[in-house]
Amino acid sequence: MNARKPDQPVKFWRKRSVVLGAAAGVVLAAGIGLLAWLARPVLVGPKLATLTIGGKLSHVDANAVRAAVIPNLGSGFFTTHVDRIGDAVDALPWVAEAQVRREWPHTLRVDIVEEVPVARWNGDGLMDARGKVFTHSSDKAFAALPALSGRDDEAQDVLAQYDILVGLVSSRGIAIAALSVDARGAATVQLDDGIEVRLGREDATGRLARFSAVALPALSAKLAAVAYVDMRYTNGFAVGWKAAAGSTKQGA
Repeated sequence: MNARKPDQPVKFWRKRSVVLGAAAGVVLAAGIGLLAWLARPVLVGPKLATLTIGGKLSHVDANAVRAAVIPNLGSGFFTTHVDRIGDAVDALPWVAEAQVRREWPHTLRVDIVEEVPVARWNGDGLMDARGKVFTHSSDKAFAALPALSGRDDEAQDVLAQYDILVGLVSSRGIAIAALSVDARGAATVQLDDGIEVRLGREDATGRLARFSAVALPALSAKLAAVAYVDMRYTNGFAVGWKAAAGSTKQGA
């Protein structure tokens, strides 16, 4: 049997040290490479240079859209803040909804759905079908819209009440031109022929139905002279005449 040479353990540890040193060098080089990769410039793509505005627009100001977009443009295609741009455009008058998307290589497209007014609110406010007062305008083009009035925090409720009342009497050929609800919650409607119908705070729908079924037929021959009809009486109604002071109370 051959005896182990005395220098074998020394050679073994020397080889192991060389291997460990080489591995450490590889790890160090990989770490330096990772740091260099993380520190590299971020690719932002081409600069967005074209703004395209889409949608059937009559009232939205294109310059206002541009002014809302520009502060939220990033340094390139991939860094443009699409959500922020959408929120900024949504906040503009007459904008009901805005959709924003990037189109390669340098175009930003903003598609806008414009508000459709269904009523006037407290004079010059314009209200959409959700009860949102989205802008104010004194343009006579909107004079034919129904005029609603009340507390600003009850705009949606007043619109909902108007829709119910219209649905109640439209089949009878009655058109409501205005609805006002005062601070106490008392409702008054004005018909398109100028007659005011006072409904009060309670059971406005029931009182308007009674006006349609009872008071209107009873007054049909004299409607041109009627200024208002007060339906707040339990078993009747009162009539105010245009040509004479005072009022006449009639039974139901």
